[in-house]
Amino acid sequence: MSPTAAVTGIALAGPLGGGLEATWEALLAGRTGFTQTSAAEGLYPGTVGARAGALADDLPDVPAFGRKRLRALSRESLLVSRVGMLAWQDAGFGPDTAPDPEETAVVLGTAAGGLTGYLRVMRDGLTLGPELVSPYAGPQGSLNAAASDLSIAAGAQGSIVTVTAGRCSGAHALTVAADQVRTGQAQAVLVAAVDVLDPLRLADGERAGTAAPFGAGRTGAPPGEAAVVLVVEDTARARARGARVHAEIAGLSTLRGGPDGASAAAPAIAAALGAAGVPAGDLSLVCSSAAGDPDTDRAEAFAVHGAVGTGTAVHSPFGALGDCAGATALLQVALTARALAERCAPPTAGHGRRDPRLPALATADGPRDLPGGPALVLTTDGHGGASAVVLRAP
Repeated sequence: MSPTAAVTGIALAGPLGGGLEATWEALLAGRTGFTQTSAAEGLYPGTVGARAGALADDLPDVPAFGRKRLRALSRESLLVSRVGMLAWQDAGFGPDTAPDPEETAVVLGTAAGGLTGYLRVMRDGLTLGPELVSPYAGPQGSLNAAASDLSIAAGAQGSIVTVTAGRCSGAHALTVAADQVRTGQAQAVLVAAVDVLDPLRLADGERAGTAAPFGAGRTGAPPGEAAVVLVVEDTARARARGARVHAEIAGLSTLRGGPDGASAAAPAIAAALGAAGVPAGDLSLVCSSAAGDPDTDRAEAFAVHGAVGTGTAVHSPFGALGDCAGATALLQVALTARALAERCAPPTAGHGRRDPRLPALATADGPRDLPGGPALVLTTDGHGGASAVVLRAP
């Protein structure tokens, strides 16, 4: 694909802070966002707790497009609407500068957003009776609720799409958005990704080890939660209106794993580089989704080494953030855009001693200067699925 899709707005909330700036500074300093976190949703017996990357400030303290009745929204919807407002502002949009509402679309990626709400509605309906279930609870107990709420809040009247593909959900959402602006289906797309901590993920976290991307002795990453919203536009249109371009989307690939669970990481890298017309040797940075899982870290290590060897800087933020599920890929895109702008790669927190069974990669324990050049974002999941995004600095 030609680089005609651009990221013009970025906002996020995660374990290291309520915004991109706070998260970036914390990563540069080598800080981590893990705390002992508990959840008592009333859906499961007892209280579930684990070491996890919980949201640092919970929600950005901004109005969600001036919308009222926000307390009726689910946590995922409230996060996406508020973070979406920040991304919209970052793109330079306001009441007098917004694109045509009919040409504004919303795409959201999530691994399980809305599942807890759905289970709560079913539980309450069966145990208390349907007359005691809040009329707001049903609509919020669905995967499409957060995307719909963001569309309503932003006044977007274009298409609304929710995709779910594990840790690659955000990359799939970005693919849909890039296609929409490249083909003229939308002037601007709000691309969101969200997953929050719930009792099920925290129960998995009780069995997880220490976040150690590519590290020896890794046994699984603690869970994390985050919400990310990007604004994607046609590059030429964005420049014509004088918008700041954070990064151009030069190539995208999203692939399923093989029938035997084989990882699609290497084919995804090759496809994205081919679509972008970028030789692997020209990359200045690879942002990996490695977070300490034995299988996914192994797949990414061999795929990245096969593509760039030890000559390209490799960074993973998830030793500091935990496994952020469906928000993983968009977190990577946001942080990689910042790395390209700063020409700097943060350290890979928690890396420690390298696993000798994995090929050597150019990870580092401190910040590194980057040469000018595009970057690759690689995301994988436990079922062999993979996505790759090539980003160029404007």
